[in-house]
Amino acid sequence: MISVLYGGLALIQVALAVRLARSGRWIPFAVATGIAYDSAVVGAGRLIGEGPWLEALNTGRFAVHAILTPLLIVHGAVLVRRGLVVPAWGLAGVLVVFEVVGLADLRLEPRWWSDTLRYVSVDALGPPIPALVTTVILLVVGLVLWVRWRTPWLFLGAAVLLATAGAAVALPVLGNAGEAVLIAAIAATGDRDDGRVSGIRLRGQRPSPSQ
Repeated sequence: MISVLYGGLALIQVALAVRLARSGRWIPFAVATGIAYDSAVVGAGRLIGEGPWLEALNTGRFAVHAILTPLLIVHGAVLVRRGLVVPAWGLAGVLVVFEVVGLADLRLEPRWWSDTLRYVSVDALGPPIPALVTTVILLVVGLVLWVRWRTPWLFLGAAVLLATAGAAVALPVLGNAGEAVLIAAIAATGDRDDGRVSGIRLRGQRPSPSQ
């Protein structure tokens, strides 16, 4: 039953990725595609079975989160102020490198939870600092957008992700559900990666040709 739920989450995340691609939000599109992959691998784990093939797919899950998640900081910077984009890329790059270095020592072991089979890290990696930093920044960005444009979705989505990430220690599926909520919130917040929010041009930004 839980494996079916993971499959359903993967489909929802794919649908959100398609919507984001159609509206030109390529960073959230990449992240949505990555978390859809994550959900699909966990959902299909029991069908694939233990072995090197499933382990390789699960290594991909860790890589997806390490490389793509911090990029949401850049998307947040675009939504708030274009002048923050360059430092946002710098911070995202540092977080990605931090995560990728950690992947070099990644050791996985199979683990069943309910009717799902996935590979998890053998070693306690500690708090996911890059993911936590990204979520906090999205909370701040969401608060700014809520105050400035009366658009609460990003703040609420990031808050849900923060809450579900903690609960996912006991109920892993909540982590994937929280990620889906965040992506849905991003889809509801911005129109494009050119900095428009709900059709409103951000302060101090020149209109794009499509405007």
